[in-house]
Amino acid sequence: SLKSVLFALFANTAIAVAKGFAALITGSGAMLAEAIHSVADAGNQLLLILGLRQTRKAPTDDHPLGFGKSIYFWSFLVAVILFSVGGMFSLYEGTHKLLHPEPLTHPWVAIAVLVFAILAESVSLWGCMREVNKERQNRSLSQWYRQSRSSALIVVLGEDVAALLGGEIDDHRAGRH
Repeated sequence: SLKSVLFALFANTAIAVAKGFAALITGSGAMLAEAIHSVADAGNQLLLILGLRQTRKAPTDDHPLGFGKSIYFWSFLVAVILFSVGGMFSLYEGTHKLLHPEPLTHPWVAIAVLVFAILAESVSLWGCMREVNKERQNRSLSQWYRQSRSSALIVVLGEDVAALLGGEIDDHRAGRH
């Protein structure tokens, strides 16, 4: 699952750079906020990598059973961050847009960033699905999901699917350029 987390890390970092560059070109505060959001997504992958590295540590006197379960803590922390920070960010953006509407400027920059984000998230999802398919063997995707103990893989899969089905597209459809 480290490969899938790395795919997601590279995708989110590339998306953050693209959004940051677009914010610099357009002067859009909304695009800058989106860039920060993507940096936070990349930070989530770094937390998952930290958790995956901890699971490889040998048992110690304080932890005689090892560190194999630490990935569950880091996956939980990422989920909490995604829901709480993502929710707060959505509330802020919605309130800000209602109180201070901005006219659409530089639509082609926003469309280019959207297309790039969709491509990057698709590559990340492809990498994640490769790892899922190695692990699930003959089980259906829903069976694997219910039975899997690969929390990092589940987190990356959920984040990629959410981004492709609504996250990236919703950001741009709502005028967050």
